[in-house]
Amino acid sequence: MEAEKIHPLIDKDRQKIARRYRNDNLKVSALSLVVSAVFLIILIHFNISKQFVEFVSLNMSSGILLVMIYYSALFCVYSLLTLPFSYIEGYLIEHKYGFSTQRLRDWFKDWLKSFFVAYIIGLIVLEVIYLIIPLAPTLWWLWLALIMVGFSVVLANVFPVLILPLFYKSMPLEDNDLKQRIADLCERARLHIKGIYSIDLSSKTTKANAAVVGLGNTKRILLGDTMLAKFQTDETLSAVAHEVTHYQEHHVWWLILWQALITIIMFYVFFLIQPSAYKFFGFELASEIAAFPLFVLLFALLSYFLRPLSSALSRYYERRADKGALQLTDNPDAFIRLIAKFCNEQLTIAYPNAMIEWYKYTHPSPGRRIEFAQVWKRG
Repeated sequence: MEAEKIHPLIDKDRQKIARRYRNDNLKVSALSLVVSAVFLIILIHFNISKQFVEFVSLNMSSGILLVMIYYSALFCVYSLLTLPFSYIEGYLIEHKYGFSTQRLRDWFKDWLKSFFVAYIIGLIVLEVIYLIIPLAPTLWWLWLALIMVGFSVVLANVFPVLILPLFYKSMPLEDNDLKQRIADLCERARLHIKGIYSIDLSSKTTKANAAVVGLGNTKRILLGDTMLAKFQTDETLSAVAHEVTHYQEHHVWWLILWQALITIIMFYVFFLIQPSAYKFFGFELASEIAAFPLFVLLFALLSYFLRPLSSALSRYYERRADKGALQLTDNPDAFIRLIAKFCNEQLTIAYPNAMIEWYKYTHPSPGRRIEFAQVWKRG
């Protein structure tokens, strides 16, 4: 976008830094992706995956234990292989741009926690995959898709009470005035919330955030202490109103429904191409655990092809949430300040390339969100 069209609240100098910040992260992410792909290809091409399964199978009759041992070895090697990229992206770059407030020891503790959480979730998923495929030779793709969707719903429900506390401390919001104004906002939206909490984002980052998390009886509003410290009350209310609208209009469930359809499509396409792809690389059955690296590669490719659809759906509901925030608060100026402040302080590119936004942005770009609020303000 031409310089004269940039909103005056967007800091042009910070936008230059934002592009460097994005480019630094892109380089590390791209290199990590290449290394991960090469690692999986090596496992297949040199028959390392097959040989390892054969070795373990010599002294192992249980399929469940075989899957666990195979996954444990693969996950540990992969995690150690990608640890340097996680360190560069999550620690060095975040410190370079003034975001991270963690010491290296604390960052590594969080990495270990993430390692164990991801390990447990991944192990459950893998055991289910290689349990279902032999039991339903023609419909395993449908059963797996439905099970994965159900599993994601369970994770969304337990996230605020089981996973989030591993990384952040939370406490009931102490600002009674803000708490009452948020409660009034929820009442206008006819939304019942279990609680309003502050979480200690400042223990790890200077970035601010607000969210409504959980499903059913775990639904709650979370406000980062960084937001409470840096943002004005009406700006914070705009952020909360955006999140409240997601729940008021059942966006979470709609996105789960759409993601279910996308997941079913992915599994069905995989089911169609799997016999030929597996045969080409020397595998016979979809139930072969040794073919798991190929399973991952094929699903990654399908995900990249379908990502624009997922991004577009997410942007649609984010735009709906922006509209709801403007209607609930009737304060477009606060909303515009909120988006501009996010942009400036968190080094978000306000006006990205249109193709990049189309392909990967889950939210409308900040520039578009500000323009939307300006149009709404004019009537």
